[in-house]
Amino acid sequence: MREENLGEELYSLLAEVLNRKENRVVLDSIRGEYGVLRYLMYVEDQVSAGELTTQLHVVPGRMTDILNSLENKGCITRKKDEEDLRRLKVCITEKGREEESKKRKSIREEYQGMYEILGEKDTQELIRLLKIVLTYPGNEEQKN
Repeated sequence: MREENLGEELYSLLAEVLNRKENRVVLDSIRGEYGVLRYLMYVEDQVSAGELTTQLHVVPGRMTDILNSLENKGCITRKKDEEDLRRLKVCITEKGREEESKKRKSIREEYQGMYEILGEKDTQELIRLLKIVLTYPGNEEQKN
């Protein structure tokens, strides 16, 4: 296959993979409520809504909706920043921790089928290749 065709085929295959229902669910959740809960699980302190917006690549209005929903469900609390009373700090609650854990388990089960198809060796190879793809120029901003 010619080099220019490889790029097109790669694009087509990645688009097809990303547009599969199970992947859309994961992609939507990463930048939604689950993404917020997941981020809060792995930070050691309270964070601002602005930090969440930046880290999850979500517009401020959408983040406000997500935080309102999570707060109404009892998954997070928001309180005034003691150093800057104009800012709010977001904290995960025990209920939020439980919800994040349930969702993570659900996602792991969803991808278990892929592991069963590929087997351990090919799954490890796919992970290795995806890590290389993440170092591709232009992806640096996504890591920050």
